[in-house]
Amino acid sequence: DGGLGGGGLGGGPVQEAAAGEESEPAGEGSAGAAAAAEGGAAAEGGAAARAEAAAEMDRLLRDCFLHAAHAVKDASLPMTVNAFYSQHMRPGRPAGTSLDVKASSYKKLSAFASAMEREGLCTTATPKLGELSVRTLGRSTDAYCHFCGWELTAEAAA
Repeated sequence: DGGLGGGGLGGGPVQEAAAGEESEPAGEGSAGAAAAAEGGAAAEGGAAARAEAAAEMDRLLRDCFLHAAHAVKDASLPMTVNAFYSQHMRPGRPAGTSLDVKASSYKKLSAFASAMEREGLCTTATPKLGELSVRTLGRSTDAYCHFCGWELTAEAAA
C-alpha cells in the first residue's frame, strides 16, 4: 500500500532492522552516514529553494488577484474562479512574469480562492453542480484599498 507503514516511519521493517543485533563495521557506517548527511544538506537546500519559489509565487498570485479585483466590475460577478484567473489575473500579470498556481503553496485554484476569502478579499460560493465562483470582492479591505498595481504591457492591455 502507499501508506507510511513499511517505510521507516511508524515501526515498519526499516526500524526493526535498525534495532537488530548486528551493526555495520565502523568504517562503512561512518562513510555512509557522511554521504547521507551531504545528501540531506543538498535536499534541505533544494527544499528551501522550492519553498522560497512557492512563497514568491504566492505573493505574485495575491498581487495579481488584487490587480484583477481593481479591473473587474461588480456587475460581472459572480464569475467562476477559473474565469477570474484566466481572463483577469493571468493577462494582467506584470510584464516578464509567469503565473502558475501549481508552482505556489496552494497547488489548486480552489485553495487559493479560499485563502483570498479568509483574508476578506472576496467571497466564494459553489452553486449546485457548478464551479467555484467569486461572488463579491472585498473592496473595503486595507489590502485592496492600499494596493498599487502596475502598468499593463501593450499585449496585456489589448
